[in-house]
Amino acid sequence: MTAPPSLDAGALLQRVAEQIPTALRANVVVIGSIATAWAFRDVSGTDTVATKDIDVLLRPAINALGTAEALGQQLLQSGWIPRYPNGMQAGTATTPEDRLPALRLSPPGDENGWFLELLAEPKPDQSDRKHWQRFTTGLGTFGLPSFRYMRVAAHDADETSHGLRVARPANMALAHLLEHSDPDRTPISNLPGNPPRFAKDVGRAVALWWLANQQAPDAPEGWLAAWQKTLEALYPRPTSAIAAASRNGLMAIADYLPESHGIAINSVLAPHGTPLEAFRRAHGTLLNLIDHL
Repeated sequence: MTAPPSLDAGALLQRVAEQIPTALRANVVVIGSIATAWAFRDVSGTDTVATKDIDVLLRPAINALGTAEALGQQLLQSGWIPRYPNGMQAGTATTPEDRLPALRLSPPGDENGWFLELLAEPKPDQSDRKHWQRFTTGLGTFGLPSFRYMRVAAHDADETSHGLRVARPANMALAHLLEHSDPDRTPISNLPGNPPRFAKDVGRAVALWWLANQQAPDAPEGWLAAWQKTLEALYPRPTSAIAAASRNGLMAIADYLPESHGIAINSVLAPHGTPLEAFRRAHGTLLNLIDHL
């Protein structure tokens, strides 16, 4: 497996912001590894991270398709190069939505390096784990995927000096936990041992929690307050039901901690050299935190 490039989050946020029209910036939230590196740049003394995909969430859900079309066309006209997975190509008006490629674009001159991927904020009533919508560019038709709990990740995102919002670690972690309240056991074919999807995503939540505790002694209070605020804003059902759902993924990952740690140590934990035992302790204290939600 080829190691992902080491990217500077600040420089990358600036580069992406320069390509997004001012009128669209309020509709864009950067999530994932770059958001993590930016949030915890004071922990390691650097904001570099080993990754290749930059996830950009388009919101609100009702405008996501229009934003995808406008932003996709802007980037293509600026010379960005489409990246197609597994030999796929842009679709047509008759291509089924779940057979369309997501729009992934690399900046000019860096076609084999990192790429931007467009995602949509899910609608409040989305129950499927992943939902596709079609949108059209000058190259053809693409799919805009939405994951059912990504609105949790994007809620109350932080402003940056670059003009882009980045997701908060506490909310990204909660989104991962909720997504795997019924763990996705689909094997990840490009990782050693083909671990199930939830091992990577729930492991990311544990990694974010470990980083938060390195950053601030009051991380438990801060995360609980952020979760409470987010859940009250987005979900009318009792918080206890959310807490129970969040716990399921954490319990399931207990048998995959070495695999989850191995994935995290090659991505968001790469600058820190976090040992497995520290990762294991973070898993246990995150379980305790959920019990206080």
